[in-house]
Amino acid sequence: EVGLPARTMAALKNLFSRKKDKPSSGVAASPPGAGGAEKRDAVMEMFEKYREKDEEGGPEQIGPEGIFNLCNDMELEPTDVRLLILAWKLGAEQQGYFSKSEWQRGIEGLRADSAEALSARLDSLQRQLASMTASPSFREFYRFAFRFSRQDGQKALEVDAVKALLVTVLPPPHRHVERLVRFLEATPSIRGFNEDQWGSFLLFSHEVAADFSNFDPDGAWPSMLDDYVEYCKREGV
Repeated sequence: EVGLPARTMAALKNLFSRKKDKPSSGVAASPPGAGGAEKRDAVMEMFEKYREKDEEGGPEQIGPEGIFNLCNDMELEPTDVRLLILAWKLGAEQQGYFSKSEWQRGIEGLRADSAEALSARLDSLQRQLASMTASPSFREFYRFAFRFSRQDGQKALEVDAVKALLVTVLPPPHRHVERLVRFLEATPSIRGFNEDQWGSFLLFSHEVAADFSNFDPDGAWPSMLDDYVEYCKREGV
């Protein structure tokens, strides 16, 4: 297990505790579920339990406090990958917030009508994703994790968030993850990842052997991964 500095884990916790001046009311990407009126009522009762109630006339949404309460009810830490899976399945557009439309469509699509049912569904999804990290579904989740975790207006993801997300999103033991984190810790000149570097690492982690025996230095990998291979060979890790 990789020992991460406190600032790295804080970067991941901040994903669901950042307050925004103008919260979005985005539409969820998940399709509506096929449940009846009773299930829809239960879904909206959950929304009412966790929604923000201190801003009269404001957007109907679950904010950071409600998300932390939901985590408590599901017995999850804010850094648990299952919370990120939930944001993905809701089609969440904004860190720290779930809009009413995102919640209704996403939770109905997950067929969950209580915190206990939602927790069980997220457990199942986590196991599925962990078992198929080369699948299109996992690639979609992996790409969402990067985009969702970026600061507003930024194309790159800060390096502390990169390190936290890698060990959270990619299930252990996943070759290269621990050594890449060591490389990033030892290379302060790398201050973040762009989306090409993030996506390329997933492909690299599946295609390149742990001993780099099939690594092609003339391949089309980002130069950062060339530097990573050189570091590992030089340091004997």
